[in-house]
Amino acid sequence: MSLKIRRQCDMLILWLIVLTIVSGCGGRRITTAVEDQAFRPGPSPVPVDEVTKVVPPTRVEESEVRLAERSSAPEPPAIPAPPPAEPPAELSDVYFDFDQYAIRGDARSALKRNADLLKSQPNQKLVIEGHCDERGTSAYNLVLGERRAQAAKQYLQDLGLALSQVQITSYGKERPFCTEHSEACWQSNRRTHFRQP
Repeated sequence: MSLKIRRQCDMLILWLIVLTIVSGCGGRRITTAVEDQAFRPGPSPVPVDEVTKVVPPTRVEESEVRLAERSSAPEPPAIPAPPPAEPPAELSDVYFDFDQYAIRGDARSALKRNADLLKSQPNQKLVIEGHCDERGTSAYNLVLGERRAQAAKQYLQDLGLALSQVQITSYGKERPFCTEHSEACWQSNRRTHFRQP
């Protein structure tokens, strides 16, 4: 009986350690030296024979080689530049009250404009990002950001936007728009942001 209790205690301690590590690392990005380095391929090494001595060409030889290259290679046809693409219309962000995910009255007109724009482009996909201010835990703000994104998605669907056009995600407080510690800044971070995937 005591062996069974000891195993249960060991498992409980192990779970507490895992929970402590996970909660302590939540929302933090761990980078390694490998991630900080970018691979830039260079020219392949050419084996050099120690006996062979390379003599650089003279200026006359260089100009003769260049002239021969120009005369033998036909010029590629000129490729016309593509026409300038129309910039996509701007989708409006929607803002929320502190610790709330209900759609405010001022947000309804912005959502209506977003829905009208997206209905005119039925093949256009949309990602709704839920964001929060810096107050509260990371886990709480991730859930609150998801609820804000879900509320905006539901409102767009009620306006007739196709379900297949919309995806949601939550960043909680991890990607703030403003980094100051003031009510005005916090208000600008309590939002849903609309972007193309």
